Amino acid sequence: MLQEAPMVWIMGGPGSGKGTQAQKIEKLYGFKHIDPSALIETEIASKSAAGNSFAELVSAGSPIPLPQIVPLIEKQLMSHRGALKGFVIDGYPADLKEAEILENGFGTPQLIIALDLDQEAGSTRSSSSPTARPSLPMYIESSKAVLKKYSQSTLKIDATQEPDAMFQEIKLNMDKIVQSQKRVEIAR
Repeated sequence: MLQEAPMVWIMGGPGSGKGTQAQKIEKLYGFKHIDPSALIETEIASKSAAGNSFAELVSAGSPIPLPQIVPLIEKQLMSHRGALKGFVIDGYPADLKEAEILENGFGTPQLIIALDLDQEAGSTRSSSSPTARPSLPMYIESSKAVLKKYSQSTLKIDATQEPDAMFQEIKLNMDKIVQSQKRVEIAR
């Protein structure tokens, strides 16, 4: 298990702003932004055995199981090992099974950011992920167990706000993590 640096999970349905907020965390706090979709794209482009397997799944419209993505995440973290201030996993977990896989592989997150977007607002936004991830209605249903299990460290944010307003809420809690390097109780 790799958990020397603080870990943040950022969850939300398609178009909720996960990537934008993860980039803001990376820029302000120096946390490594782990974007599993980008890792998959890079692996597919490399034409490695794993990349070819991923390409077949993507072309079939099938999801790439998280256990197959974990080695890519580990590789990213190991390549930044000495200089890793923390890391934010963008777009995962979508359900309790994925949460358990991440926790078993990387430890317990210090903060989970859940970007809450209703179906009406979500239908006007798009996501460019090449991987088959849950639709907004599926995400809303499948994420309930994660939010319940990790309720003490989950920050729910209204994702219909402007990105900078959302980040102000995130910043309150990220400041605590950076200062204490411990799990935080959510500031409300």
